[in-house]
Amino acid sequence: MNKTLSLKLASDLNELERIERFVLDTAKLASCNSETKHNIMLVLTEAVTNAILHGNRQQPEKTVDVSADVSKDRIVLTVQDQGDGFDPKKVPNPLDEKNILKSSGRGVWLMQEFSDKVRFLDGGRKVVLIFDL
Repeated sequence: MNKTLSLKLASDLNELERIERFVLDTAKLASCNSETKHNIMLVLTEAVTNAILHGNRQQPEKTVDVSADVSKDRIVLTVQDQGDGFDPKKVPNPLDEKNILKSSGRGVWLMQEFSDKVRFLDGGRKVVLIFDL
C-alpha cells in the first residue's frame, strides 16, 4: 500500500489553514496514532511556514508544494519552495543562551526533534520529513 497525497499552496500564511485537513487525511491513510498525528501537524506547519516566509518570502507568484507518501511502515512528507534556499548547518541553535528568548528560529530544531529523520535537499529548498510507523 503506497499512497501519495499532494497539495499546492500559495505563498500566503492564510494557506496554513489547509494543512490541518491534509494532515488528517494523511494520518487516516497511515492509520497512525494521535501522537504521530500531532507531531506531523507540528513539523509540517513549521516547514510550510518557513517555506512561505523565508523561502518564497511571501511572493505571490511563488508556490509551496507539499506531499505525503504513505506506506505501511512510514510517512515521507516533502515541502518544496521556490526560494533561494539556505544552509541548515548555519541556522543558530535555539537552545543557546543568546537565542533562548527569541520569538523565532525554532522551526528547524522542532522538525529535527519531532520527526524520525529530516533531510534538506536542493540547497535547502526542499525538506523531507520522515515518520516511521
